[in-house]
Order: sequence, then C-alpha cells, then structure tokens
Amino acid sequence: MTMTGSDRNDLLWVLALAPPLAVRLYGDGTEAALQRLLLLAVALGLFYAWAALFARRCGRPLGPGLPAAAIVFVLMLPGPVAWGGAVLALSFGAVFGREMFGGRAILPPSLIALAFAIFSFPEGGFEARGILSASFDPLFAASCLPGAAVLALRGPLAWPVAAGALIGVAAAGMLMGEPAWWAHFGLGAFAAGILFLAASPEGAATGTAARLLHGVLVGALIVVIRLANPDQPDGVVFACLLGGLFAPLLERALAWRPRRG
Repeated sequence: MTMTGSDRNDLLWVLALAPPLAVRLYGDGTEAALQRLLLLAVALGLFYAWAALFARRCGRPLGPGLPAAAIVFVLMLPGPVAWGGAVLALSFGAVFGREMFGGRAILPPSLIALAFAIFSFPEGGFEARGILSASFDPLFAASCLPGAAVLALRGPLAWPVAAGALIGVAAAGMLMGEPAWWAHFGLGAFAAGILFLAASPEGAATGTAARLLHGVLVGALIVVIRLANPDQPDGVVFACLLGGLFAPLLERALAWRPRRG
C-alpha cells in the first residue's frame, strides 16, 4: 500500500508527538495514564467519526490531521478530566473547527475543543490552576523539542511563531517581574502549546514577519494571563486562541501599503 503525502505528514506528526505524550504518561501514574490513553482512543474515534460522517454527506475524502488533533488535545490536559465535557468538547472542535469548513481547519480543532472545554467546564480539570506554584517541568518541555525540530525542518511547523513566542515571554516576563521570565518555559503546557498549537499550520499566520509577531503576541499573552489573573491559570490555550484569531489581522496590517496620490 502506497502512502500519500497526507499519510506521511500524519505519520510525521504522530512521531513528533510521541515523546511528549510518553513523558505525560510517565508523570501521570498508572491510573491517570490509563485514563489519558483511553481518552486518546475516544478522541481518535470522535474525530474520525465526525470526519467520516461529513465526508460521506459531502462526497469528499476524510482529509489530513486527525491523529495529530487527537493527540494534541490529550497532551495538553494537565490530568484526569470530566468525560462528558471531554466528549462534548471534542465533538465541538471537530465539527466547528474542521468539518463545517470542508475538512480544512481554520484553527487547530484541538485548540477549539480545549477552549470550549475550559470555558464551558471551568471545574472539569481541562486547565491547570495556580500555575505559578506548580513544579518546574523541564523534561516535558525538552521532550517537545526533537519532534518540533523535525517538523520545522520538514515544513509543517511555523518556526517563526515559536521564536516570536520566546521573545514575547522574555519581554513580558521582564516587565511584569516574578517569576523569572525563563521559568514560564517549564510551567504547564507552554512548550506543547506554542509548538503544536500556535505554530501548527492551521493556527499560524502566513509570512515570516506576521508569524514572528503572532508568536510575540501569544508569548506575551501567556505571561499576562498567568500573572494578572488571581487564579493563575496556565493561559496557553486562551493565548493561542487569541493569537490565531488575530493572525489574519497581522497579515493584513503587514501587507498594507498607503496609496500614493
């Protein structure tokens, strides 16, 4: 059986996401790890079921990106979550993030699903709270780097977004004070969110300059959300969502040229 370009791209994403997923499972403990794996199976089933339903009704192929969307959703979760909320959020992300637009995502479906879950079920465990008191986790952050480097070299990942996010975190962190700006890299889901949501093909702006500004915006927003909110949420999902929504505006702003009389 010959693999298509979409199949190879999906395989590349799965391999890139495998190390951080393994680190998550290792840190979970047996029961939580089993729940995360079971939720991954549910996420895959839901994404493929919705894609198959719309593909059959509209006479089009399933399209790429489904395995990566399911893995990223599970990867971003801090721990066990409410099952009902997860199923509803995954369905919302699949339908309104991808299938309603002909199988082409306007934003990462996993990002839309996570945002829906956090806003609709604030006590469902979908986002870490008190993030500034959480343990610094360099292993999880480091585990995201090899796969992200491969994706950047092969093309699917927008590296200027990641670079801009580092600049944004450094600038906002130095302006707002404690904790040290570099500590944000190892807290919560920062690395996974920046590399696999903000810098994904569905979420990134087009053009190097726009992508760099996009990353600066997302990185700065993460720091502001973490430090300005008394609950100290992780802030990564909300920052990536806002950055993705503003990406077209950044593109238009940089492409604008004044008319000459």
